[in-house]
Amino acid sequence: MWNELPSLNSRKREQIRMMFFTVKILALFFSAIPILEYFNIQNHGYDLLSIYYIGITFSAFSLIMVFLLFIYNRKEHNQLYYIVEVVTFIIVFVVSIYVSGANKSENKYIFLFIIISYTIEYGMKTGLFVSGIATVVIAGMDLFLGNNSNVNIQFQNDLALFAMFFLVAWTIGHYARLEQKHIKELVDYANIDGLTGAYNHRYFYEIIERLFDQHKKKGTHLSLVMMDLDYFKKYNDIYGHAQGDAFLKEITGVIQSSIRERDILCRYGGDEFCVILPDTDKEQACEIADELREAVCSYEYRGKENMNNRAMTASIGVSTSGPQMERHMSLIENADMALYRAKFLRRNKVEVYSSIFDHIIEREPNENLLDEIKPLKTLMTVINSRDTYTFNHVERVFHYCRIVADHLKLSSEEKRSLLFGAYLHDLGKINTSKETLITNARLSNDQWEELKKHPQDSADIVSQIKGFEDIVPVVLQHHEKYDGSGYPLGLKGNEINYLARILTIVDSFDAMTNQRPYQKTKSFQEAFDEIERCKGTHFDPVIADGFMEALKEM
Repeated sequence: MWNELPSLNSRKREQIRMMFFTVKILALFFSAIPILEYFNIQNHGYDLLSIYYIGITFSAFSLIMVFLLFIYNRKEHNQLYYIVEVVTFIIVFVVSIYVSGANKSENKYIFLFIIISYTIEYGMKTGLFVSGIATVVIAGMDLFLGNNSNVNIQFQNDLALFAMFFLVAWTIGHYARLEQKHIKELVDYANIDGLTGAYNHRYFYEIIERLFDQHKKKGTHLSLVMMDLDYFKKYNDIYGHAQGDAFLKEITGVIQSSIRERDILCRYGGDEFCVILPDTDKEQACEIADELREAVCSYEYRGKENMNNRAMTASIGVSTSGPQMERHMSLIENADMALYRAKFLRRNKVEVYSSIFDHIIEREPNENLLDEIKPLKTLMTVINSRDTYTFNHVERVFHYCRIVADHLKLSSEEKRSLLFGAYLHDLGKINTSKETLITNARLSNDQWEELKKHPQDSADIVSQIKGFEDIVPVVLQHHEKYDGSGYPLGLKGNEINYLARILTIVDSFDAMTNQRPYQKTKSFQEAFDEIERCKGTHFDPVIADGFMEALKEM
């Protein structure tokens, strides 16, 4: 039925509904003609009494139309209103036929209006149901009001009308069913991924925007699970694309069987899947995500003996919409960031999105300070709009610092300062030109000199906030080197702030292990080897050892 096609956008569905409603309203006023004729015959012409009855009739039908309009705006969400609408039309048509001659009326065919419209709008079953009611009503008038002493001429003549009712409902219903099937095939072709049978990337963006708006309006939670298969590329390389495609089909079935009926599975791209979880809060989403991870990890498949840990694992990111979230894209971006953490820090893991800004301020006892530093979040958002790498880099550096702070057993105050420093260390890049930030070539001398100003600029911004005095040296000195060859002050050894020395190693490690246009991306082990080589020159040797131990224990 037309109103059950989820793929038709709301505007088109509304246009179709309005078209059918208009047809039924026209039929409603058409049914008023026999009633007007009845008053005209009763009063032998159009006198004052006739005009009075005509006015009453139009008023009554206008009220019925207003009532039906009221139902029209609600029946899509309540089956009861749909039934009331059908009953209302039948009552009006019965009255119209009755006053125009009952069993002798020549207006019995008006039932065809609602038989046709309801059949097209709601399908063959509804059309046959309305045809049955119309047949029972007319046959009842023929049998109870007609002359049954001889052959009942009215009933005999109406048999053809009854057959027409059912024939029209069956024919139009059959055609509508074929049309619906054809439309569904086209919709599936547009919305279904041809390989896996899950919904595709295009449909994902369409449905999540619609669901986000609905849940925001209702004030309920919408969660998103974003899943990436670990080492699938290796599997593809070993067994070829044909076997890789077969595996993706199998794993889609595994995922589909592990989610609820109301959840929506989409293939986001390659070996990445998304599951949209309607009316699901963060805790429930985490449980479902972990069940998915377990289902994938325990799945028996061909070739597992050649995979890491003899299993295909999955990294999963989870995000949930909150009252402050304004755009559906934020839900997607948050899940993507959570997935990145899960995949980058330790695969085969479920990671729930949490803003690092919210994480560090939720434990901040100084409420006045919270108000003062919130504008810094806005500056970080601006940097993200200009250079996504810097924003994601800050996220990763923050999480590395949290791991290292716990491993080195920093005091709560030192950990607070280190985490704030990690979050704000690149704030000064707000003054760096976009061309320098996003260039794909090796930096020129002028660009390099421009970029080297950002520690001082970051420190200048942070120094404006009362209560952040201990964070200023962390931000200012995070590009100093242990042998004194760093910038901007050329400090060396213990002259460099202790927390800044930690941040230097974390910052360098992340830069080495992530793609930049002017350097080759290193693996974790290659980055560890580089840190080992630079101990005592670029990095504090004791902190360097502690950092590598912390990450190897993750």
